Amino acid sequence: MSTLLIIQSFRPDWFFSAFQQQRLSDLMNLWRTARSRGQSLSPEQQAELDKLVEAELKAATARTAALVQQLNQ
Repeated sequence: MSTLLIIQSFRPDWFFSAFQQQRLSDLMNLWRTARSRGQSLSPEQQAELDKLVEAELKAATARTAALVQQLNQ
């Protein structure tokens, strides 16, 4: 059995763009501020945040699959 350790560089790539990274960061900051005040994001902001979190998860999965494919060549 072997273990593969992947360390994310948090650089934009074709799986998750710089714009997506910046928007995710902005929304997370807004979410943290709202949470500390006992508030929540607007429904639109929460939906966008949820969509970006899902997109980053899919991007991480795709990055891992691409790396595994490269290692198996």
